[in-house]
Amino acid sequence: MSKGFRKSLFPPGVAQLPETELNPFTLRFKDREFEELFTKHHVERDFPQSVVYMVIGIFAWFTYSILDFLVLEGAELTFVLLVRAVVISCLTGLVIVCFLPDIERKIQWILSACMLIAGSGIIVMTGRISEPFNHMYYAGLILVVLYSSNFLLLRFTYSVIVSASLFFAYLVAAAIVNPVPQWALINNAFFLSVTMCWTIWTRYWSDYYIRGDFASRYFLIQEKRRSEELLEAAEAGNRSKSEFLAIMSHELRTPLNAIIGFSEMIQQKLFGPIGSDKYESYVNDIAESGRHLLGIINDILDLSKAESGKIMLQDEELPVADLIDQALRMSRGKAAEQGIQLAFDVPEKDVTLRVDSRLFKQVILNLVSNAVKFTKRGGKVVISVVSNDDGSCSVIVEDNGIGIAEKDMARIFDPFVQVENSLCREHGGAGLGLPLVKKIAELHQADLTLHSTPDVGTRAVLTFPPERVVQLEQVSQQVA
Repeated sequence: MSKGFRKSLFPPGVAQLPETELNPFTLRFKDREFEELFTKHHVERDFPQSVVYMVIGIFAWFTYSILDFLVLEGAELTFVLLVRAVVISCLTGLVIVCFLPDIERKIQWILSACMLIAGSGIIVMTGRISEPFNHMYYAGLILVVLYSSNFLLLRFTYSVIVSASLFFAYLVAAAIVNPVPQWALINNAFFLSVTMCWTIWTRYWSDYYIRGDFASRYFLIQEKRRSEELLEAAEAGNRSKSEFLAIMSHELRTPLNAIIGFSEMIQQKLFGPIGSDKYESYVNDIAESGRHLLGIINDILDLSKAESGKIMLQDEELPVADLIDQALRMSRGKAAEQGIQLAFDVPEKDVTLRVDSRLFKQVILNLVSNAVKFTKRGGKVVISVVSNDDGSCSVIVEDNGIGIAEKDMARIFDPFVQVENSLCREHGGAGLGLPLVKKIAELHQADLTLHSTPDVGTRAVLTFPPERVVQLEQVSQQVA
């Protein structure tokens, strides 16, 4: 398809969509699915118009019989009337067929048959009646060609084939079957060829602009959907910002109030000299609050670095069991405070991974902390390592906590998002844990998947590819 044709389907300056590329010779979209979409839309819109035109054609064939009575008589009149009766009956049958179910798929054949039957009737008359009327009936063939060009559903290629067939059939009838004078044959052939070329030209551009209009409207619909998606994404971004501000106002204000409040008490010596036991307790609270703030800030910085591609992995070949055990040491105290059992199902094989030690432990710590946070007192969190048949290795963190609804799974990896309402949730957190885990997993070419059922629990599976698994050796003695 030429560059000019591609551009003319759309407003100036608008790029061509690949699926709307049009073949300039057959006037069919090169994309099969898009062609089917156009056909379905075109038939639904213009099918009634085509049926009405067929009924008009039947009425025209009937009324033109008046001319037969004016110029013919005897056997010729009877023959012509019989031809008209046959043609009208066939056209009526085609109209009736149009009301059958799912007939829209055959509309091109029906309209082509309508044009062919109407034109063939004229040619049969030309091949039978005598001079001078045998070379006058060609005018009816001109009307048939012009009439059929108004079928909006009739494709350009079908119209060309049927028009050419009728033209050559007429030449055979007028030159061989029932010869007409040479001057009449030349005259009739000239006007028929001009009419046929004119209708082919108009049919071509009619089809072209109908398809171009459909392609343009399709383009506008796609742009509208894209705009709506961008608007929805922008609104989601604004909502995330609002949620982030609400979360940060809570997460930062609480430890800051503790730090400021307890430090002022110590500063003002409200409970006596600095050596008081209460001050020691307050110092511990200050330290804990400071560590909490530092953790949030570190998560924000790490996520920001991960999204901007600035985190550089420091790969080492390390035993995965040791890394997990080191990470769990930082979570056991919190789990014990909440009355949650934290278990590590040590693998039978010693698995060594090529990972960044700090980031790997951060992943495990975040997954375990998340599981502990959303597991009720008396619950259980289990960490296990599984060696897969394809050579990959999976680290699994499973809990029997509150779980996640299926409708919320798509949002769970968005930064600053928690499934609960950010203003009234029961659990703390900035909503950075899982997004950060996912980013770190992607840096290691690992795959993170979540399987969760509300009120049953959640199962997080972190799978490292075979190229990250260094060795699998049977451990001589299982660690208890």
